[in-house]
Amino acid sequence: MDCGIVVNDPIPSDGELAQFYRTDYRTQYKGLAEPRMRQVWRNFSYMAKHINAFRDFYRDRERCLDMGAGSGEFMYLASNIGIDCLGIEPDEKYSAYCRDRLGLSVRSQTLEESDFSDGSFDLIRLSHVLEHMRDPVRSLKTLRRWLSDDGLIYIEVPNIDREAAAKMRGRIFHFGHIFNFNPWNLRAAALLAGLEEHPGSLRANAGETMGFFRKAIIASGPRDIVNRPKAQFTFNALADHYRHALPRPTDGSAIGRGVEKVRQRLGEMFASRRFDRPEQIAEHFSEYLAGSFAR
Repeated sequence: MDCGIVVNDPIPSDGELAQFYRTDYRTQYKGLAEPRMRQVWRNFSYMAKHINAFRDFYRDRERCLDMGAGSGEFMYLASNIGIDCLGIEPDEKYSAYCRDRLGLSVRSQTLEESDFSDGSFDLIRLSHVLEHMRDPVRSLKTLRRWLSDDGLIYIEVPNIDREAAAKMRGRIFHFGHIFNFNPWNLRAAALLAGLEEHPGSLRANAGETMGFFRKAIIASGPRDIVNRPKAQFTFNALADHYRHALPRPTDGSAIGRGVEKVRQRLGEMFASRRFDRPEQIAEHFSEYLAGSFAR
C-alpha cells in the first residue's frame, strides 16, 4: 500500500518468460504470427502521429535501441528520418517479420540475453515493455548503462487506474503484465534506477504513464517511492473494478467506447484495403512523416 504498484503473483522466472515471449506471446495476444493488414495500418498511423507529436525529443537522435520492437513500426519510421535503429524482439516470428518484410535490423532475443557497451545509444525505447519485466528497476538500470550521457529513454506502460475502469470485471490482468503501474509509481521506479523525467516531457505527459527520461544526477532511495494517497487511489480503483461487472470508463460510456472501437476497426480495415503488402503501408506513412519533419 506504500506506492500503489500491483504485482502478479507468482512472478515467472527469467527462463519461463524467455520461452513464453519467444514462441507464445504474440500468437496468444494477437492471434497470428504476423500482424493483420488493418493492424499494420493502425500501428503505423499511431506511430507516425506519436513521432510527429514528440518531434523535439526525436529530432537529432542518432542511435536508437528499440527494446521490444514488436512489428517494427517505430524502427521503420525512425530509420527514414535519419535515426540508426537496432531492435530487440524476443518473438521469433515477429522479429523475422521485421527483418524479412521491413528490412530492419532486429535480433530475436530478450534484454537479459543482450549486451552493449556503456553509452551505446542516445535513444532507447521501451513502449509497453516494462510491465512485462520481472524486475523493472533492474532492467532500467541496465538500459541506463547503455544510454549516452545526453540520451533519452522513452517509457510507456498501461495505466492500471484507467485499465481498472475500462475493462470487464476480472479481465484486467494478463500473464505477461507482471507489474501494473500508475503515473506516479512509474516515475518512482525510474528514479530508483537513476532516471528522471525530462522537464519538457513532464509538462507534456503529466498524469500519463509515459514519458522521456534522462540520467538523473542523484538517484532515489526506497523511501522516495512511498506515496500512500496514490496507492490508496489505485486500491480504490481495483476495488471498484471488482464491484461492477461492466466497465465504468472515466471518459464516455462503456457502450459509447464499444461503438467507437467498432467504428475504428472498420475504418482501419477499409483504409488498409488500398494496399497489397505491409511494406506499402510502411512507405505511405514514412512519406507522410518525412514531409511533416521537413516543415
